[in-house]
Formats: sequence, C-alpha cells, structure tokens
Amino acid sequence: MNKLLFTIIAVATITSSTIATAQEKKNYTNFQDTVFNINEIEIIAQQKKNINVTKIAVPTAYLPITTNTLPSQVLINRGIQNIQEAVRFLPGVRYQTSYGAFQQLSIRGFDHSIVMVDGIRDERSSIDNSYPFMDLSSIQSIELLKGPASVLYGQSAVGGVLNIVRKAPSSKQKVDASVSYGSYYNVLTTIDFGGKLGGPLNYLANFHYQNNDGWRDNATKRLSGYLAIGGKLTNADEVDFRVAGNHDYYSTEIGLPDIMTADIYKVTDNSKYLSNGDLLPGLDRKARYNSESDFMYNRSFNASAQWKHTFNEATKLTDKVSYAYDDIDYFGTEGLTYLTSSNPIYDYYYTSGTKKTYICLDSLYYDFPLRFSHIAHTYNNQLELNGKFKTGNITHNYMGGYSFIALIRDTYSGYNLGVDVTGPGLTGHGSVYHPHSIGWMDSKFSKVTVQRTYMHGFYLQDLVEFNEKFKALFAGRYDLYNFKRAANVPTINGARKYENPEEDSFSKVKTSAFTGRVGVVYLPIRTWSIYGSFGTYFKPNRTFFSEDTRYIDKNGNEFYPKGGEEVFKPEKGSQLEIGSRYDLTDKLQATASVFYINKYNITRTLASKGDVINNQTIDKNVIGQVGRMDSRGFDIDITYRPINGLSLSAGYAYTDAQIREMASNSYMSNDVTKGRQFQYIPKNTLYIYGDYIVTNGILKNLGVNFDMTYQDKVYRNSTNTTAFDAYWLTDAGISYKLKNNIGLRLNINNLFNKEYFNQALGNQYVPSMPRNFLATVTYSL
Repeated sequence: MNKLLFTIIAVATITSSTIATAQEKKNYTNFQDTVFNINEIEIIAQQKKNINVTKIAVPTAYLPITTNTLPSQVLINRGIQNIQEAVRFLPGVRYQTSYGAFQQLSIRGFDHSIVMVDGIRDERSSIDNSYPFMDLSSIQSIELLKGPASVLYGQSAVGGVLNIVRKAPSSKQKVDASVSYGSYYNVLTTIDFGGKLGGPLNYLANFHYQNNDGWRDNATKRLSGYLAIGGKLTNADEVDFRVAGNHDYYSTEIGLPDIMTADIYKVTDNSKYLSNGDLLPGLDRKARYNSESDFMYNRSFNASAQWKHTFNEATKLTDKVSYAYDDIDYFGTEGLTYLTSSNPIYDYYYTSGTKKTYICLDSLYYDFPLRFSHIAHTYNNQLELNGKFKTGNITHNYMGGYSFIALIRDTYSGYNLGVDVTGPGLTGHGSVYHPHSIGWMDSKFSKVTVQRTYMHGFYLQDLVEFNEKFKALFAGRYDLYNFKRAANVPTINGARKYENPEEDSFSKVKTSAFTGRVGVVYLPIRTWSIYGSFGTYFKPNRTFFSEDTRYIDKNGNEFYPKGGEEVFKPEKGSQLEIGSRYDLTDKLQATASVFYINKYNITRTLASKGDVINNQTIDKNVIGQVGRMDSRGFDIDITYRPINGLSLSAGYAYTDAQIREMASNSYMSNDVTKGRQFQYIPKNTLYIYGDYIVTNGILKNLGVNFDMTYQDKVYRNSTNTTAFDAYWLTDAGISYKLKNNIGLRLNINNLFNKEYFNQALGNQYVPSMPRNFLATVTYSL
C-alpha cells in the first residue's frame, strides 16, 4: 500500500507541476461544466465546478473546503443502484450495512454522518441508528463535502455531508429506458423521460423496479417513482416541485452461525479444535439461516417545493419547504446460538477461568426475535438570501438563512416473548450444516417511544474575493435544539396506534450551540488553488436521567443530574484542514488534503448493572462523558483524460481514527480502548476506475470500463480483537450502442470471485456476493 500511495502522489505532483507551468498564461476556462458528447454517447468525466452542497454559487476553486462529486454516468456504466456500492468511489467514505438493509455512513473516521437529498437533511441520519436508503435510479450526481459541516447544515455533521442530487427537469425531450437481468434472478427495469410540460414549465419522471432472489435467498423487491416539475415563470422567478416515493421489501440477513468467542477444545483428547475468532469449518456460504417469518418493509414518500426570486445580482431570495414520510416495519430472529451445557454431553468445550462449558457445534437455537417499527414525519423549511456585492475592489459572495426542522418519530416495539411474539418458532432448533424451517411466528406491538425534535438554525457566510489570487471564507451559525421523549407508552390492541401522552410524561433536552468556519484560498495560477480552513461542529446528547444509572462527568467524577433535564452537554469538535486543488479544463483534475478532526465530550457506557469491577458488583448502570477521539489523515483523488473518450480516475484515503483520551474513573481501571483504532473505520481505502469509448473506426461506439477498490482491515469492536480482513475487488464491463438508439451492456462484478466479509450481525458474519453478472438493454430517444 505504501508504494502504491507514494506512486500516486508522485505522479500527481509531477504531472500537476509540469502542466501548471505550461498553462499559467492561458485563459481560465476552469468554470465550465466538463461534459463530453461523443457521437451521441455521453461520458460525464468531470463534475460541475459549482456544487450544490456548498450553498455558495462560486467556483469550487474559491472554497477552502474539500469536495468530491461522483457523476451518475459512472454508476450507470457499472449498473450500480445501491448507495453502498456507489461510495466505494469516494475516498474516505464507508457505508456499513446490517440486518440486510440498514445502512450507516461514515466519513473521515466518524459514523452517523449526515445524508441529504437535494440539499434537504435526511433526519434519520442524525439519529444513532441505521436505516434503508433509496435506490439511485433518479440521481444526477453524488456530492461529498468533507469535514465538519454544522455551520451549513446544523447538528451532527462531523465527518462530512453526503448530498444526493436528483435529476432536474429540462426542456429537452428525452426518453431513457433500460431492462437488466443478472445473477440470482436479478431483474431491473428503469424508465426516465421528460421535456416541455407546457408554458414555462418542464418535467422529468423516473420509475424503477427491481426483483432479486438474492445469492443467499435474501430476496429484495424495490419499487420507486420520482417526478420533478420546474421552470422560470418570469425573468425573476423560478419554481421547482418534486415528489418521490418507494415501496421496498427486504428479507433481512442474520448471516452465518457465530464465529468462536473462545478457544474450542475436543473432549476426547483436550486438543484445540478452533481458536477464538475462527469461523466454523465446512459452512455453506450460500446457506440462509433466517426464520421464515423474518421480513422488512420500507415505505416512504417525500415532496418539496422551491421558489427563487432574483431582485438583482446582489439580492436573491430562495424558500424551500419539504415533507418526508418514512415507515420501517421489521421482524427478525436475530440470534443463532450454539447449544451449551455444564455437563459433558457434547463433543467440544471452552473454558472461562477454571469453569468448563460444553458446546454443540452441530445444532443452533434461534433466539432474540426482534419486532419494531419506526414511523417518521419530517417537516423542513429553508429560507435563504444570497447574492454578490462589492465594497471598493473587494467582492462579497454572501448567503444568510434560517432553517426549521421538525422530526415527529414513533418507535413501536414488541419484545416480550410469548406475549408480543408467539408461535412454534420461539422454541425452534436448527441444524448448523443443513438449515431448515424452525416454524412460524406471529408478532404484535406492545409499547411505543414517542419522540419529538425541533431545530432552528440561523446562519451567515461570506466568501470574500480580495483579488484574483486571495479569497477568504467567514461563516457562522447558531442552532437551537429541542428534543423530548416519552418511553413505554402502551399501544392500542397491539397495533401501531396509541393515545397521546401527557406533556409531563416527556423527558426533555434543550440545548444550543454556535459553530463556525474560517478559511483562506490562494491561487498562484488560475488552475491551481491552495487552501486551509478551521471549522467546528456539535451533536446534542440525548441521554436522559434514570434512577438506575450513575453518571460520570468529563473529569471522571460522579454527578447527580435532575430528572427530565439535560444530562450531558453536546458532543463538540473541530477540524483543521490544508489542501490543494488543480483543475486543467478537460485534461486533469486533482485534489489533495490533510486533516485533523478532534471530537470531545464523547459519552459511553462504562459498566452495566451486575458487572464485577475491582471485586465489587455494580448495582447500577454507569454512563460517562469521559472520552476524546480524533481522526487524522489525508486523501487524494485524480481524474485524467489523455485522449477523447478515455477517462481515468483514482483516489486514496488514509484515516487514523482512535480514542485518544479517557478520563480516569473507578469504573475504567482496566479500560483497553485508548489508542485503539475506531471500530468499522478502515485505515486505507483506494479506488481506481476507467471508462473508454471508441470514437471512430470499425469499433466505433464500443465502450469498456473497469474498477478496482481496496478496503483495509476493519475492526469490529472497540478493543480491536475481531476484524474483517482487508480485500480487493475488481469489476469490468463492456457496452455497445447500435445505430437505432439501442444499447447493450454487460457487467461482471467481483471478477476474480473474491471471498470476503464486510458486514455482520453481532458475531454472525455475512458472506459477500461472489462473482456475478448483469446484462442490460437500453433505449434512448
């Protein structure tokens, strides 16, 4: 990896220096979108120079922040519709999947990063939870802003922000349709059409359907629709309306039986059979162990309306309102437990101290059936004023605004076995090597947690152009955060209904924070910028007081909060970043940055009731705000187009995220997490991909593409005792466009049939898909 890294940096540096010298005196054409049309075959090889996620309409070269954009054509060429596959081409980003469909984003070493759609926060990403994500059939691009972004988007934006940009309506009449068939009976159909609607309005519509049996019989069915209508009503007024919805089914995923959590010995001769962390030998990676009753549905709907009025160049007013509904309905039998006994009735055993426990490695007990549902309503309004004006010879690009968000979320649960969950499957036993039905189960809801979140944000930023070479950014934001929760509210007849709780039954957190960013940019020449910035973020802490819990402050001392009030102060942090960006029109683009992110006021569970610490049994749970972690590293990405039709891209990220400090206290005398790599964050990630279309000759309109991605070892726990191994993946594709507007494409994924793991449920590893194909027929008009 080190040799490869140094090679990439050296090539980028030498190439940039050579071309920069030659181009210094040429006219600056950097601010144009670089979109190449080659005989009706479009390759989007370079992103827009102004990206939506930054909120200021200036060239990216003027901004002291690191951004990346992934065009949709890169994904289309590879048949990618899943966000987890797409972010492999963004350095320093990882999506973690669990239960088969719940996904959680990490950027630059920090999880629970904010995801947005068309600049609107998906509030599910700000909750300490994972969630299913939309398919990518309707997107135009994926934008990534790296580092703390609370100054733009409010609480919880620590590692960065991912913005999904959906397609906008256009007056150009078009129809794009595709039908795909792939391994494991994977069928996909997509149609995309739009044009003039009438008068000044244009439209774009998209519909997508997928039915996939899954390589481990983990079936997926997805249906989505999207409609956008917009246009310029007058010279000063523009409108944009968007609605979308999806109805998705996932059969959930609990993986293979547990890896060993201790060394396993044979009873016959006391010899070691398996080591701690080993996977049981002989397992069929394709075998599915889920209960027949498991399911997950995700139904969602969202709508937005935007009005923009231009008074003049100095004053533009935009108001954007949106509503989102999300329904997650889940049941899963999540535990696969080996049978154990204190008596020597099985062929193997493990030890804990001087105690022997005998274990059966042929049979499983299916336990922990989990029933829950999240229903969320999100209301969002963004009112912004922006424009450009001068004070003397200095140009100001300003943007100020107000944001309001209301998240109304109800979490239903049915965890009482024999009451909420019933049926013969409750006592089901299964075979390790020949999984079979354990019997059906029915479920209902008994409790609901009622949550209400209200957020107000006031923000202002100014990108100051002192002259052609020096720019500076000044930004600040003040947020008010109100959260209240009523837990264990009874449901009505086991359904997703309840009577509204009284106001005094809610526990409440009210907090506020100021965040900011300052940065400078220097352009030695017009195609090369050097930048540095400092930014901050905050994340409210939603811990509530409980009589069964002890609380430890940041100095390691116990304190006694009041019931119904804020227990811990918000988690806070900051980033220092230095970077460089080079952009030579249609030939070469390169970005490199070095960063340091510090996060403090980290809250963690120090002990659970019943734990034995220092020979004493703990009588209460213990929670403390005792930690500080940081993430330090660098990332680089390069796009190079040496000839017409050929685009090559590469990116590398090094991320060292660790717990750096833990306040000393009596409950952590043997803590071993300090100095450990943060879980689920790979230190090294790398991608290389290329696309080529023959532009003339006998092979004209023939296209090929490839990609290679690397993910380093990922630790699965805070003590770094278990991990997913590092792996390389290679994909390839070929396409051909006929003269009658019909296109043919074949993609082979995991070309070298690599066996690897990238997700797990507890200690139950989920095998990733082997080599597979996707064949596609397209039609464009």
